Amino acid sequence: MQSTRVPVATAQHMLRAPASRSILVGLSIAGAALLPLQRANAQSATESQMEEVIVTGRFIGSGATSATKLDIPVRDTPYSVASYTDAFMRAIETTKVADLYRYMTGVQRAGNTGYDLAIRGFKASGTDRNALMVDGLPGLTVRFGSPPTVGTDHIELVKGPASILYGQVQPGGFVNIITKKPRDEAANVIGLRGTSGLASNSSDNVLGYEVTADLTGPVDAEKRVLYRLITEYGYDNTFRTASYERPIYLSPSVTWRITDSTVATVLLEYRSVKTSYDTYMVAPNLDASQIPATTTRYQSPSDVQKEWGGTATLLLQHKFSNDIKLNLSYRGVVHRDTAIGYDVNAILPNQQEVSIRARNQLNKREYHFGDLNLVAPFETGPFQHKLVVGTNLGRETLDTNRLQFFNIPTTPATVAGPHAGALNIFAPSYVGILPRDAYPLVNPTTPTALNDRYTSSQAYGGYLADLITITENWKAQFGIRYARERQSLKELRIAGVPTTASDNDDVLPQGGLIYQPSKDWSFYGSYSTSFVPAPASSQDINGTNPFVPTTAHAIEFGVKADLFNNRANATLAWFKIDKQNVLSTFSGGTCPASIGTCSQQVGAERSTGVEFEVSASPLDNWQLTVGYGYTDAKVVKSTIVQQNGAALTNIPKHNAHLWTRYDLADGMLAGLGFGLGIAYTGDRPGLLPTATSNSPLTLPSYTVVDLGLYYVAERYDLTFKISNLFDRRYFESTGFTGQTQIVPGQPRIAVLSARVRF
Repeated sequence: MQSTRVPVATAQHMLRAPASRSILVGLSIAGAALLPLQRANAQSATESQMEEVIVTGRFIGSGATSATKLDIPVRDTPYSVASYTDAFMRAIETTKVADLYRYMTGVQRAGNTGYDLAIRGFKASGTDRNALMVDGLPGLTVRFGSPPTVGTDHIELVKGPASILYGQVQPGGFVNIITKKPRDEAANVIGLRGTSGLASNSSDNVLGYEVTADLTGPVDAEKRVLYRLITEYGYDNTFRTASYERPIYLSPSVTWRITDSTVATVLLEYRSVKTSYDTYMVAPNLDASQIPATTTRYQSPSDVQKEWGGTATLLLQHKFSNDIKLNLSYRGVVHRDTAIGYDVNAILPNQQEVSIRARNQLNKREYHFGDLNLVAPFETGPFQHKLVVGTNLGRETLDTNRLQFFNIPTTPATVAGPHAGALNIFAPSYVGILPRDAYPLVNPTTPTALNDRYTSSQAYGGYLADLITITENWKAQFGIRYARERQSLKELRIAGVPTTASDNDDVLPQGGLIYQPSKDWSFYGSYSTSFVPAPASSQDINGTNPFVPTTAHAIEFGVKADLFNNRANATLAWFKIDKQNVLSTFSGGTCPASIGTCSQQVGAERSTGVEFEVSASPLDNWQLTVGYGYTDAKVVKSTIVQQNGAALTNIPKHNAHLWTRYDLADGMLAGLGFGLGIAYTGDRPGLLPTATSNSPLTLPSYTVVDLGLYYVAERYDLTFKISNLFDRRYFESTGFTGQTQIVPGQPRIAVLSARVRF
């Protein structure tokens, strides 16, 4: 593809309010396909503009900075990385990060919190703070649901163990959300988005809307101080019975160019979400075909979940001579969430009813994390180095306060049921169930179930990594990290419970080798490690935390190619990841009710797979992206004999996706675009075997088809999209119990959005 060079002022005008429809169409095409974007790092928006900008029909780049903390092209990284642009997120009309997962090779949603995702066969959860990061630091503003995309510039995906730079990270990898920063040219966008359900079952049809604003520009004539204000308000009713979501988002930010060499950005963020409390679906007889209608909800209409959070982020960069850079970043988060309603406790033996629990929960979280690093290029004889050396520190606290935790008795009226205090699985009704506050706070036989646990974790780390250019065709990357984690658990309500503490450390190596026979091809191999201490709140059946950290190591080989004059980019990777000292959670059985959820270290897991991705532009106005992943993730060693060789939960062996878009650049229909997305997820197990049950629960495979229609004009653009065109019934994931907390997929829905630039 040929590049067109234009003056920077003209290019900025095109990006803000394009005068040339063909350029604007080209930019919209770029975002519609799953193509890497040249990463704008946390300070790039504040740096001096280049004298000219290269504007092409699409942007080629990488998520390499998240993988290495260096501004280098993706071909110079011996790992699999990817980048998903703001324009692509607009093209698929998503307001949440999790909606992107089905277009990410090797990534799967795996629960109902923002942290619940699986990468390359390994699942992260709410205790894995580095599964989703923001500008390279942990701490989401709210916990439940997925982070919003309204304030996101782009998303970088790093696969494989990456503890060397970031500390504790699950071995599959992590997602890094890069936020929008202030710009030095005025640009304002107002957006309105409406949704309407089109499901076959008329009761599934829902309405909702979101209003957004994104305002940015300079404060002074010299453009030393820049601002940005991003806000969102939503009023959405979901396809679940009597279910809704009311999100509010506000994010002001300021960039100060203190000197020509020193730039600081401060970002604040406030987010609150009020939703209907929902513990999702159940599978009677461990049979997915018996899961009731996806509208079925086991909570009362008044059950509610509220959460709010505030963050403050500081990004500071100072440039020395010889391209040496000092980077300082800090992120602090204060978060609160409440859950007031009824939990599904268990499926009763008749497989027709569920027992319920009256619950009132208050959780308080705080995160404080910082990173300081120095990037220094230099030479030693014939070798060129790009060195990054740094340290990061952090502290997080969590106070989980159970204000009510009462299991409602289920006294049978007949041998087979129905039961008092239970809900019918297929037609739940709260007739006969008392209001929640009419029940006691806790069952008299298990008074310690009403607890208030306070956990604290401190993280310390130092790291060094070096990218070495050995010859024109050979590069090597080496790194090492020292990591230390201290944790403690204290009971604040129940007297006499001893405080537990642990202190763990490790040395983590990493290395890779890259061979580049030409500028179009890059062959690589790498070895990497990870380190994840057991969560401070983890307890065994005795109420103690004796667990050692979970560690992992991986090898990866791959090839990256830029073909046909950069019209096609491809990555092929093979990986093998071994994870030791695996921690699993369970409830019931030998786990006392006073603890609720117990943990045990059961052995080792392994994930082996192949991933293939291609992004191409066969024609100037046609973009195409295709991805396929094969993942064989299983238990290789377990103290529970039945689990040896079992496939890991929520991990399909096969997943594939396609996204394509074609835009008309000429004629009366110029500005009109068409999009098609197809995503396939294979069948996967919903739970692991246990010592008492080897019955499988298999979530069936599914294919979701999306259609998009776009129109781009000089100052506005319109998008109409139908998601799940064929109204396919599917299930995204199961919770840790397997038989309950099954998350259903979104039925067919239509989205109409409009954005105006001024």
